[in-house]
Amino acid sequence: MFKIYNYIDQNGIPFKTLTNISVRVQEDDILKRLEIEADETTDKIIKKGELIISTHKHPDVKVPDFPSKFNLTQKAQEEIAINWLKDTTGYIVEEFKTLFELPELNRNPFLLQVERDNKKYFLVLATQIIHGNIIVRDKYHNRNGLLQENFIKSFGQIKKIKGTLGIDTQLNDFGSLTEVIGDLWFSNHVYQENLNSINPLNKVYGDLNLKNTHVSLASLEEVKGNLNLRKTTCHDVSSLKKVGGNILVSKSQLDNFDFSKVKLKGKIKVFNDKFNKEKLTRSFGYK
Repeated sequence: MFKIYNYIDQNGIPFKTLTNISVRVQEDDILKRLEIEADETTDKIIKKGELIISTHKHPDVKVPDFPSKFNLTQKAQEEIAINWLKDTTGYIVEEFKTLFELPELNRNPFLLQVERDNKKYFLVLATQIIHGNIIVRDKYHNRNGLLQENFIKSFGQIKKIKGTLGIDTQLNDFGSLTEVIGDLWFSNHVYQENLNSINPLNKVYGDLNLKNTHVSLASLEEVKGNLNLRKTTCHDVSSLKKVGGNILVSKSQLDNFDFSKVKLKGKIKVFNDKFNKEKLTRSFGYK
């Protein structure tokens, strides 16, 4: 138990999302066969000897995915994840799926989903440093109604994210977040009505795309990639010292910025963008 708890402490709870599930029933089990045939999620039904094997489409079913070296059944993995959370935080859940309903607790980030190393996914406690890419979303998908990940409104106690950060929901504040060791982008189709400042954020080690925001950038000191201010009504770059790429800005907003003290590796690129300054843009897409 110590080894697997140590693994979770270092990495988080690994999980994967199933796109389909197989069900096996005996051919002579008439009731079960009828249930399968009537199930709207049934994709294929195959007869193999005395068995009927059906595959079912189950979007967004998440199961634990611990390394094979631990040699654990799925049920054992689920129990270990649940017990680890209880032993580590004191928080008790009855089912593994409940873990994905807890990105925040008492309005603070709690259990977040991150991506690492080419689509490997983990549930991690929201400590001061988060290792991995993270996207903050609305609680429910606006079309299929499914529960989404990381539905938080503030970064709370998180100080550093070692990965790319995407914001695909309305955010209230940046909490204690000071550094993003990757790109930081705001969604094209979410207008940030409640966010007034990115304070205390001061460094972004990749590109910073602020589309659909109207925030103060007073705390921002350095962007190592491109700084995209197109179709924004952002203001106050008084602390900005370095930009490692280009600065992209809408012509109508250029007078709102003074880049004279910024050490710029690239160029200031001005665009004749047309956009509603009250609602900004509401185009679909993620970046």
